[in-house]
Amino acid sequence: MPLYSRLRLSHGSRLAAAAAAAAFALGCSSGSTDLTHTPPSGDSFVMTSHQAASLDSTGQAVVTSNPGNASLKSLLDSTLQVLTAGITAKRIDVTTDLTTAPLYFVGIHRVVERASGSFSTWNVVGMDDPEALVNLVEVSGFAESGTATAPTSVSGSIGTGVVNALFLKVATGGAVTEWFANTGTVAFSSDAATVACPVANPSANVTCAIETMHLHFDVTASNDEHGGPGRHATVATDVDIPTMRLTYTGP
Repeated sequence: MPLYSRLRLSHGSRLAAAAAAAAFALGCSSGSTDLTHTPPSGDSFVMTSHQAASLDSTGQAVVTSNPGNASLKSLLDSTLQVLTAGITAKRIDVTTDLTTAPLYFVGIHRVVERASGSFSTWNVVGMDDPEALVNLVEVSGFAESGTATAPTSVSGSIGTGVVNALFLKVATGGAVTEWFANTGTVAFSSDAATVACPVANPSANVTCAIETMHLHFDVTASNDEHGGPGRHATVATDVDIPTMRLTYTGP
């Protein structure tokens, strides 16, 4: 099966995510939400171990409460379980009707390079509060190359399979409302990685480093999964997103 067919998933590469999630989940053990906590404020925050554990716990509750929902399981595996303490999330001004709360964004860029062909996936989430998650926006992208060098950018329209977007609202007990974008555009580009991640590399063939990703998008879901009112989100010009770059090597 071609790389594109295997990896054109709504929330990035599950194959790559499985390896990364298993390793990084060691630093994101389940935890309970502290009802006395203070939500994030300011231009950015550095995720603590408690925040990472709370985010993982919320993701687990959402998946458990929605058995068989592949999009939620993919979001958990590819993104929420991978984020770890020490990663910076940055507040981005988003025009959206999902929430009036500030949203803090962080990215994961996966790179697989082989002599026979290479590919990259991008997953970016904007969340209101990792310790008490209610609102989340995710955009994702995929690009492949026939060379040993993976693409560093991708842009496209919703519906082509190259980029996707999701809106999520979490209620008590892990109940969720989902909106899948059906129109719009997304563009990602990645700078070279600069420093190592604040955690050890997850395995011998995976290297984690920090890069800056540039992102803009304008996406709309015309309705939720039950046919209710839609949602939209826009970041009109490029913004810089702190990003974990996971580079996979090997056969």
